Amino acid sequence: MNCLGSSPNSGRMPARCAGFTLLELLAVVVIVAVLASLLSTALNQAKGRAQQIRCLNNLRQLGQAWILYADENEDELPLNHSVASANEKLFGRRNTPDSWVAGNPKEDTSTENIETAALFPYVKSTSMYRCPGDTEKVLVKRSMRRTRSYSMSAYLSGDETGLDARVKTKLAEVQIQPAARVFVFIEEDLTSPWLGSFVVLPRDGITLDSVSFTSVPGSWHNSGSDLSFADGHVEYWRWFSKRKIGKAGSPSLTKHGIQDLRRLQEAIPKP
Repeated sequence: MNCLGSSPNSGRMPARCAGFTLLELLAVVVIVAVLASLLSTALNQAKGRAQQIRCLNNLRQLGQAWILYADENEDELPLNHSVASANEKLFGRRNTPDSWVAGNPKEDTSTENIETAALFPYVKSTSMYRCPGDTEKVLVKRSMRRTRSYSMSAYLSGDETGLDARVKTKLAEVQIQPAARVFVFIEEDLTSPWLGSFVVLPRDGITLDSVSFTSVPGSWHNSGSDLSFADGHVEYWRWFSKRKIGKAGSPSLTKHGIQDLRRLQEAIPKP
């Protein structure tokens, strides 16, 4: 090591060596660690934002397909029906083969139930049926990511057709709501019951003591979810109630949980 204030042949002790002290090395390590942490956070945020944009695009494509289907089928909305599964308590219900999509993503181990259903001729990429931020696995095959993240509102040609005046079967019935306030597709959490469609119980006739989420929305995008609406536009909703991704149970119905539920209740069709 060369030192300042001396030469190799001077015979004098060096005044100061041009090296790093331990404290200087530690300071450099700390600075590098902080910079790496900041860079990692920025990269994660950028990745999350990119995933959300792709998810919004998926829902936009599905929403446009839903409208186009009605345009080509005498204003009839694609079916959103379900049947009981072999293990309904664990998996929930399955969408029927003639619905907008078939099967149940908790147990589907292939994309066949997407490819043979009503909307696939309009959206032929199976990747568009799953949010890129959704890493949940199929319950019967934990090595495989589930094939679908999105569900359709139960009030759009759902199981209660003819029994509940809120359930609409024609696009014109939805467009007078107005359509921009009625959600069609929403991300659904794996812990949700998966009833074949996304169920939001209406506000009227339900006491505050009994309010609860029936279907559970996803929260992969910074504690929020993406939704599509009946006029074709998409939105990002950040939930007031914080919860851990993939943890069982509905959002707790504290003041914030009730705010989230009320928001969804305002986005279902009126009778």
